[in-house]
Amino acid sequence: MKRYRNRHGSLSQNVLVVRDHNMRFTYVTVGWEGNTHDSRILQEIIQDPNCVFPWPPAGKYYAVDAAYQNITGLMAPFKGARGTAQKRTVRTLFNKRHASLRNIIERTFGVLKKRFSILKGPMQKYMMTTQNNIVLACCALHNFMREYVPNESYFVEEKADIALTDNINPFNPMPAAQVSNMSAAGIVEWNESRKAIADMMYYHQHQ
Repeated sequence: MKRYRNRHGSLSQNVLVVRDHNMRFTYVTVGWEGNTHDSRILQEIIQDPNCVFPWPPAGKYYAVDAAYQNITGLMAPFKGARGTAQKRTVRTLFNKRHASLRNIIERTFGVLKKRFSILKGPMQKYMMTTQNNIVLACCALHNFMREYVPNESYFVEEKADIALTDNINPFNPMPAAQVSNMSAAGIVEWNESRKAIADMMYYHQHQ
C-alpha cells in the first residue's frame, strides 16, 4: 500500500466523477492512487473500453477544470492571459462563468461529505478495495437521496445555488453520445468552438 500513501503518510485515492446539474453522480470511477494526475486518469479511462466512459451527446460538453485538455466533449477554461486587452477580457469572462458552472461539483462533494463523514478520511482501518466500495456506496446512496428525498436538509442548504434543476427531467432519454476527436485537427476545431462561445458571451455582455 506504499503507492497509496500521500505526503502526510495517509492512505488516499483519486476519484473521477461526472455529475449533472441536479447534483447527481452519473459516472464514478475509484481506486486510483491519490497522487495520480487527473488528466492521466481520464486518458486511461478513455482508452479502456471496459470503463465505458459516458461521452456527452453531440453538441454538449462536460465543463472540466484546467487539469484537463480542451478536447471534443470536454470544455476546459482558457490558460494564460496573453493577447490584447480585449482578448484577455473575453477569456476572463469565459473563465469566470465556466468556474461558476463547475462550482456545482464542489457543492455536490460538500453535501456528500456532510452526509458521509467517513469520506473526509483518512480511512486507516480499511483495505483499499474496501475504501473503493465505500466511496461507490456513498455516491449511490447520495443519488438515491437526491432522487427520492430532494428536500432533505443537506440539499436544502444548497438549493438556492442550483440553477437549471427545474428544467431537468431525469427520465428523458439522452441523445447518442458523441465520439471525441483527439486528432490535432479535432483539437483545433474544438478550441475554435470555445473561442466562439467566449466571443458570444463578450458580445452579449457589451450590447
